[in-house]
Amino acid sequence: MGEYQQSGTHAAEAAALGFYYQTFFALLTLLSQDTDNAAVGIEQLDDVELSIDSQTLLYQLKHSISAAPPPITLKSKALWRTMKVWIDALPLLTLSETTLHLVAVGGIPDDSPLRALLSLEAARADLHDAMVEEAQRVVNARATAAKSGKPLPHAERIDGCEAFLGLTEIGQLNLLRRTLIKKNSPPISEIETCVAGYLKILPADQRSTVAKRLIEWWDREIVYSLCGKRDRVISRAELQQQISAIVGDIEQGKVLPDFELVSPPEDYQPNGMLARQIQLVNGKSSDLTKAIREEWRAREQRSRWANEKLSMVSVIDSYDFILREHWSDQHSRMMEECADLEEKEKCASGLKILRWTHDDAPNTVRPVFEGWSAPYYVRGSYQVLAINCRVGWHPNFAVLLGDEE
Repeated sequence: MGEYQQSGTHAAEAAALGFYYQTFFALLTLLSQDTDNAAVGIEQLDDVELSIDSQTLLYQLKHSISAAPPPITLKSKALWRTMKVWIDALPLLTLSETTLHLVAVGGIPDDSPLRALLSLEAARADLHDAMVEEAQRVVNARATAAKSGKPLPHAERIDGCEAFLGLTEIGQLNLLRRTLIKKNSPPISEIETCVAGYLKILPADQRSTVAKRLIEWWDREIVYSLCGKRDRVISRAELQQQISAIVGDIEQGKVLPDFELVSPPEDYQPNGMLARQIQLVNGKSSDLTKAIREEWRAREQRSRWANEKLSMVSVIDSYDFILREHWSDQHSRMMEECADLEEKEKCASGLKILRWTHDDAPNTVRPVFEGWSAPYYVRGSYQVLAINCRVGWHPNFAVLLGDEE
């Protein structure tokens, strides 16, 4: 996996963003190709592997969350760690058919011999000498420290330096001749804009929406590839088909269930009223788990629709009215039937109303849009309404929760 430049307490955040950077860089790489037989894979021989015809391109990615990303120099840990990865992979490669890319969001100093790696045509002799000198300096510094009993320096570079020095001079030069550095690459925060930039063939008002949906599809396909649910590589033909499908949906006015396959973040904490409503009817942990999941999905969907198109607010409100009407028919009858029952029976009847919203309502309430078939919107919208006490499960939920407040 790529290296992540870290700062203070941001190590975990940097690591997570580093992995996502790999996946989205792979998407950008595939979008940039103009041949249909291109394909990419994540974390096979390298962070990102691109195959075009008989050529293999390997990418090592060095992302940074710093406002001023560090430059790549001869002393950079990123450089020598990358050398180690590539040298270890040499037995698996046909080097003449492979290009090795070190991708960094930082730059290269103007006086650095590493600037020779900005072009495959540039001479590598001076860079080779400088790298041998630096690698030998690191090895010598550790040997000197070991003799004097001092802590060994350069722990994060020594493996790469030793591996480079372990190659013959011809091997070192051949490796460098197939190496390129891509400097000043866009950070992860700019990826969506970059994706939209590759969609020039589309109308300007569609690019942002297509880019957003394409990234969501891509993210899902990468997860499936890593857990064995699909092929490890994604082809450009697949990518083009997905772009066409998204554009077709937009042109037909089709509304997509954006969150049907998405789970809430692990740290998601819903409004406490959701749990209190369920506790009033002695709901089980499975009832609560389902309610939290579907509430998050519906809330996210409602928010996206409202943000993408102002007119959707009235659609959401109108459908909430329909949901409340169906609920009222169920709840009013239940209140009449429970009027003379004990509290235990009232709770049991209320629990049936809650489970009606999960099991039956998605099939009996007309869908929010024609062709919409994802049940989470009905299930979750009922939980959104329950949080606002516009619906409830217990026969006397309004009184009981009003007293609680």
